[in-house]
Amino acid sequence: MNLKGSQKTALAFAALLVLISAWQLDETISALKCWWNIKHATPIEYLVPHWATRYTWASALFAPLWLSLSCGTVILLHRRPVAALVALSAYLLIAPISCASAPSLYEGAGGILGLEELPFADAERTADTSHIIRLSQRIKVWGDSRGGFPTSQEALKDAVGDLSYEISPYERASREIRFDLKFQMGQGTPYSTNPEKPGVVYYSVNPSGTQFVLTISGLNAPISSRPAMMRAGAFLGGKQPWNGLLATEEALDHR
Repeated sequence: MNLKGSQKTALAFAALLVLISAWQLDETISALKCWWNIKHATPIEYLVPHWATRYTWASALFAPLWLSLSCGTVILLHRRPVAALVALSAYLLIAPISCASAPSLYEGAGGILGLEELPFADAERTADTSHIIRLSQRIKVWGDSRGGFPTSQEALKDAVGDLSYEISPYERASREIRFDLKFQMGQGTPYSTNPEKPGVVYYSVNPSGTQFVLTISGLNAPISSRPAMMRAGAFLGGKQPWNGLLATEEALDHR
């Protein structure tokens, strides 16, 4: 069968679109692995049961959606070559734009093709970030009213109340895990350790009570048996969503 010029161009566009879509298939596979691993988690593993967000759905469904559209349009190529060429041209413009614009859902994520850096632990990071920000706000209010941040476990408990033990996004053996808060006297710099479980916030304050930093432990993934210190940012050449401790810090203004 001899192909017309428009048909050849359409096929070339379809091949390029398939290439772009196939580049994201590993995200679909990662999503399936996350789902499978959580469904078959062992009693010793920690997990984030509600890990799928609109961000992860966008990543997981990108490749299947565009592969289906491109293949479906190629099927109609013989009967309507011009219409297929127009459709594939539009797809070729929209697909990379939709891919690259995905990181705009959350600042700081993404690469050249945005979905490559899409974190499947986004739900974890969002919940943990919100928690330590609320803790930080309470501690700051307490410190501003007293001229110094808490420098003892008792003062810290007075500052945050029951907020430090609210429900976290984590579960283990089908049981919900609550956040926890640990006091650490130091230099008011980020505190890092081998955490006993995810969702532990470490409050590090300098002796004068003028500066504190909160860091938090997590999984950096929807499921893991080894909690680690939470991270924020993007690793070069990888899909891990964090690089450097996820931390919030405050210092008293002496001006």
